[in-house]
Amino acid sequence: MENQEIIYGRNPVYEYLRNAAHGDAEELLVSDHSHGKIIDEILALARENKIPVSRKDRGFFQRIAPSSQHQGIALKISMHREPDSDDIVSAAVKEKGVIVLLDQITDPHNTGAIIRTAEALGCRGIVIPRSRSAGITPAVVKAASGATAHISISTVANAASFIENAKKAGLWVIGTSDHGTCPLGEISSIRPALVIIGSEGEGMRRLTEEKCDYVVSIPLKGKVSSLNASVAAGIVLYEIMKN
Repeated sequence: MENQEIIYGRNPVYEYLRNAAHGDAEELLVSDHSHGKIIDEILALARENKIPVSRKDRGFFQRIAPSSQHQGIALKISMHREPDSDDIVSAAVKEKGVIVLLDQITDPHNTGAIIRTAEALGCRGIVIPRSRSAGITPAVVKAASGATAHISISTVANAASFIENAKKAGLWVIGTSDHGTCPLGEISSIRPALVIIGSEGEGMRRLTEEKCDYVVSIPLKGKVSSLNASVAAGIVLYEIMKN
């Protein structure tokens, strides 16, 4: 259905229904074979928010989601206009907050994990370039465990232009790289900030890195030479958000 999306998985559905005051939940879809405490809580939230509930067989869920990732439950939500990236920047400047830019993160599990971490730590928003990015797919929503319901997410046509506009608005730009020269411990007082997380394989693009005010690296003491993008994002975001 146009302007409608289906999300699936118990935690994402539960989180969306907890946030149902925004009114985008339209119908809850539950497998005849789904039981347990969290299912009962989801059904209670649906009743509380007057959301229709439909029972479906296993074949339905196998058609809407790969493997058993649906966990026997899904939610139809109406798609609203996404927040404007300029509004996210303005809010971050006003609140001395932090925005996260995903620079060519293509793996949906990494994207979802970064969104989940950013929301949990109190970041102001997520910005994702339209090209060469995972986008907000059902797989990303599930990996984020419902965090997409609680944080502003905007897509932009041109990451370089967005970075320039963010700098002009007053945000410091912090990049992440294994050859960064800024010690990780020195970024906790830098606010408001735009934190850039580079792609899983190549990191930030050269032109992106050139626009950074600071480029930090995570000191590693083991034999592994690099970290997964979502793990690196968690470490850097914790450091900048801890104060």
